[in-house]
Amino acid sequence: MTTRSAKEVPLVSRLIELARKEDRGALAALRTGIGKPPGAAARMLPIVAPFLSSDEGPATRAAFITAALFAKHPKHDDVGSLGASLWSATKREGINPDGKHGEKGVESRVAAALDADPEDLPRHLEGLVSLCESAGEPIDWHQFHKDLRGLLGQNEEYQNNIRTRWARDFWRGPSNRPEFNQNTQSEDKE
Repeated sequence: MTTRSAKEVPLVSRLIELARKEDRGALAALRTGIGKPPGAAARMLPIVAPFLSSDEGPATRAAFITAALFAKHPKHDDVGSLGASLWSATKREGINPDGKHGEKGVESRVAAALDADPEDLPRHLEGLVSLCESAGEPIDWHQFHKDLRGLLGQNEEYQNNIRTRWARDFWRGPSNRPEFNQNTQSEDKE
């Protein structure tokens, strides 16, 4: 069992603190990094740089992308993968099923993100975060950061595990749903 503190990412904890304090200046500075390579948005550096390792690779890219997208939608909750947030966004009452939150419309965007190469992934993620934002659905930013770091890394098996979890959580629904747990328990007995 993972403890809460083991799951927390220091950068994300700092971002959540900024949102809790309603530090609009810091969030605006972080949003300047949307769509830019790491370090290109100088206003982000004072907030993100203290959390960077000497690694210039996936960890650095994940930190900048996570910070910029968090500032776009700073609503956090321990909900699981991005797939779970998107599933909830398509199921929210009052959502137009044929509109941008309709399951069919979101499906193609999720599939495109799951199939994206690391260079195109941030653009796809920006669109998916925007969907969660407009539906009012929180994102588990700690999990998002960890998953993004894995997706940007070199371990293909780990990347596939993340993609599979996101897909399962979107198309089947998050595994913490009571009806899911009952269904899987009965399936396990068969």
